[in-house]
Amino acid sequence: MSAPKIVTNYWAKPIPDRQFDWSAHYDGDEPNDDGQMMVGYGKTKEEAIIDLARLFAECAEEAEQQFYEKHRRLEALDHRIVACEACGTEGRIYHGNGDKPWDYVEECPYCDGTGGEIITTQPIEMADLDSEGAQ
Repeated sequence: MSAPKIVTNYWAKPIPDRQFDWSAHYDGDEPNDDGQMMVGYGKTKEEAIIDLARLFAECAEEAEQQFYEKHRRLEALDHRIVACEACGTEGRIYHGNGDKPWDYVEECPYCDGTGGEIITTQPIEMADLDSEGAQ
């Protein structure tokens, strides 16, 4: 693919400032939805081309930043289920999830990373004790 052709125009405006006499744009470039297009200006043909190149570089940097920001947001939503090393059931690993570090691994919901069964107890109430003693 060849580089796009740059079109330059000279138009001396009826003002004393000469910095806008030359303009440069890419051949085939058309205005965007807002009616704007990338145009470089300068006192000379070379300055206009350099200004166009500067605008192109700024636009490319902004597009790159938007791409990486979007990629970071997608990574923050990345939840992967992996096997628990202790018990072999599913655990969860979070990559870049907000305040957690990149390689944060949540404990297994089945064994808390111990490999054994999670034992949950119910609270004992006085009525439970009284009913056992009466038997």
